[in-house]
Amino acid sequence: MPQMELDTVDKKILVALQGDLDDSPEPYEKMAFELGITQDEVIRRIKRLLDEGVIRRIGAMIRHIEAGIGFNGMVVWKVDPQCIEDVGNKLAAFREVTHCYERPPFGEKGGVLFTMVHAASEEGCMDIIKRMSEETGVKYYEILFSERELKKVSMTYFDEEES
Repeated sequence: MPQMELDTVDKKILVALQGDLDDSPEPYEKMAFELGITQDEVIRRIKRLLDEGVIRRIGAMIRHIEAGIGFNGMVVWKVDPQCIEDVGNKLAAFREVTHCYERPPFGEKGGVLFTMVHAASEEGCMDIIKRMSEETGVKYYEILFSERELKKVSMTYFDEEES
């Protein structure tokens, strides 16, 4: 598959998308102004970058602690290999789950599915995890609660110098 040629404006859009977007109803307006192009042109270019597979999606990263969702549990689920796809989809469907990964076996129970569960309290987190266990039938899991956040940033693929 041929790679898409990125011009300077495309690269600057990618740099801008890596950072915080304006929290207004028109988040691309400020970006367009700073690039000296129209908001419609920014949106058209982003759509092209998505269509060409240069970027897969645009998502928001919520600073959950500041939003009052201060408890996070990384749950390591022990799942039979033939059930990983089905159980993974069920776990990922919980709205309180922000990450769901299959990884090599980990921990005392050898769990292979990992989910990050967010709640306002430890009790709330435990209730969600119990419900997840009941709905999937997975009884063996371990929970690693976050104690403090040391770093939370979006990944940087381009920087100003490269664009």
